[in-house]
Amino acid sequence: MHVEKFDYNDKEELLANTYVISDDYKKAVIIDPSSDGDGLSSYLIKNNLEPVAILLTHGHFDHIRGVNKLVDKYNLPIYIHENDREFLIDPFFNCSYMLKKQIRIEKEPILLNDKEELNLLSGDTIKVIHTPFHTVGSVCYYFINNKWLFSGDTLFRLSIGRDDLPGSIRAKKNESLAKLTSLPKELKIYPGHGQNSTLEMELMLNNFLRK
Repeated sequence: MHVEKFDYNDKEELLANTYVISDDYKKAVIIDPSSDGDGLSSYLIKNNLEPVAILLTHGHFDHIRGVNKLVDKYNLPIYIHENDREFLIDPFFNCSYMLKKQIRIEKEPILLNDKEELNLLSGDTIKVIHTPFHTVGSVCYYFINNKWLFSGDTLFRLSIGRDDLPGSIRAKKNESLAKLTSLPKELKIYPGHGQNSTLEMELMLNNFLRK
């Protein structure tokens, strides 16, 4: 399996990361399409990939902006935790109102729950880990066999996401982060912003995870 990372470096995109994960049969899932440009589609076409789903770690605008364009082109299902459903249709909760924009996702998503397992690609199972605090429905996607964690805005390299935005739930922060500390230390972390990391590094150096 292969991970392709897209990082959008203009200020308005807030440096959000998008990931395309593909298997040996040319199927692909897209995690957090943060841009509505043509880069993702061009990559899929160039590599002869068939997208099968959009996975959202949470519902903030800088992680969902490219959803409508991909849905229109490929008619893809959208997966998001049930508690972030409202973020897709409410510019206040998805924070697009801060840019004086009205970003809404009209297609009805498939709603996820904690510990649910998805079999969308050959060769791995994707486990949903509900980590509320940045948003009430934030999740991490754990690729069990490959030991990859797509952590959205829950966990960054040497930091974590904010807990002071509309829909944040600060009281759940420690409980949510504790779920990640028990995962394999060799886990590779692909965050929603910034550089990749490993769980081993975060356990050693990230003050929010150190015990």
